[in-house]
Amino acid sequence: MRVLEHRLAMARGTVRRAVSRLGLKDPEWVQPARLVLRMDEGDLTGSLGDGEPLNQAALQRALIDAVEWLGPIPVTFLALESSGSHLVESLIRFAHRLECPTELVTAGRGIDREQAEALVDCGLKAVRVLVGGVSDRVQQSVIGLPAIEATDAVAALLAARDNRRAAMDIEVGIPWRGRSNEEMRAVVGWARQAGVDGYRVLAPWSAEDMPVDAELLDDLGGVRDGFNRTDPATVVEIHAMVAHQDGQPGAPRVQGNLKRRRFRCPVGGQRVELTVNGHLRSCPFKGDIAASDGTLSERWSQSRSHLQAIHSCDRMCAHVELAPQRVLG
Repeated sequence: MRVLEHRLAMARGTVRRAVSRLGLKDPEWVQPARLVLRMDEGDLTGSLGDGEPLNQAALQRALIDAVEWLGPIPVTFLALESSGSHLVESLIRFAHRLECPTELVTAGRGIDREQAEALVDCGLKAVRVLVGGVSDRVQQSVIGLPAIEATDAVAALLAARDNRRAAMDIEVGIPWRGRSNEEMRAVVGWARQAGVDGYRVLAPWSAEDMPVDAELLDDLGGVRDGFNRTDPATVVEIHAMVAHQDGQPGAPRVQGNLKRRRFRCPVGGQRVELTVNGHLRSCPFKGDIAASDGTLSERWSQSRSHLQAIHSCDRMCAHVELAPQRVLG
């Protein structure tokens, strides 16, 4: 019976993603296929918003709301600087008990051997560690944190996975930002030697501070060999972002390839993001959904203006967190 429920949930998610490409603006027809919990502001952009942080009980209630509304959907935790906290660990465990596949996006802070084993034991299904360089100079320019935190976290996660004999996907994400091009080959070589499952070149949230190195981008991002998970469309749009570094999200739609310009932005139908301060949104660049209380489904029912803003957007975002290529299940 449980297997059937999961298959039905996955089928519903597939339908939602397909419908989202039509650019519908009615929240009754557009339902998210993924929940994102933004746990801190340690990211390339994004804000938690004003207000008091939600406590653990309130965040657990939100996870229950999501499952009651949408079924056991994938849950992504954006916790670049707080991935070592007890709150993140507890929420991952809680989501796993609700049978939601869980993914953690982190820069490695706080993930030592003990915390890595705790995360594996929580049922974490996938983790993406952001690494821009193997030296502090480059890692600071890309991520803003010491390189040793990311590399040590990867080593700890790999050791914990092997020790627990767990099936957890470990990926290195390399944002195309700052000085990442200076050590990108070294990062890929280190990741391969370390034993992670793959790497992915990531577009930054906004078109600014991006290196101009088309040959390297095509060489390490454009050829998929199993270890490289970069989507070809991401490479195309990174090129467009580099050429038009206007500080805005993604690239102008007119610079994208013709195939993707035929469709509206899928973000409004793929994701719903809840910040630890209680702000609800689908796209982080369009402002919050007006409602401030109620269940997730009740708040989403008031998202028409938010979806309209996404529908009318003239930008194309290639960041994998907004338009994910890896579907957990």
